[in-house]
Amino acid sequence: MALKTFVKVSGVNNLSDARYCAGMGVNQLGFNIESNHSNYTDPQSFKELSDWVSGVEFVGEIESSESKGKIAELIEGYALNSIQVSDAALIEEASQTGKEVIYYATSVKEAEEVAEKFGSSLSYILLEDESDIKSLSDVEVVIGSGFDAENIESVLEELQPKGIALKGSDEIRPGFKEFDEMADILEALDADEWA
Repeated sequence: MALKTFVKVSGVNNLSDARYCAGMGVNQLGFNIESNHSNYTDPQSFKELSDWVSGVEFVGEIESSESKGKIAELIEGYALNSIQVSDAALIEEASQTGKEVIYYATSVKEAEEVAEKFGSSLSYILLEDESDIKSLSDVEVVIGSGFDAENIESVLEELQPKGIALKGSDEIRPGFKEFDEMADILEALDADEWA
């Protein structure tokens, strides 16, 4: 299946999400790699999950500013393509790993400040703000809110982002998971269905 736009799924922590998303043609799967995070995926679990999927890139997600000075250590044992950080103070350190760097911003103002200072160092900014992104024309933007299966086509046409970000969720029990909202959005993005 080919999707009409770039899609990243954050917070993956189970094989159901990983296999479903890879099968649907998602571009990137994000895993939290901080051991003190409630959604932490340890290196062994990451390897087990990533060995089951192909055709996707893997992103190590770092949310805490307390990870400063520890990024090289945090990514050990993970076969990552990119590192996503939520603190601008971590961008330079993440760039030194040789991995692509994604910045997670919660507002357009924050995204503008980071783009101005670090734009050339970033693969893209993942923005969790439903505002207009036109002011961010110097950096690619992936939007994480403001869309659903009903309006995704018009949102993509109006904002023209690099793509969208969705969130993984826990399994109900091992091997059993409902994908209702995620499935609806991914099916709405099926390139074969768009005229």
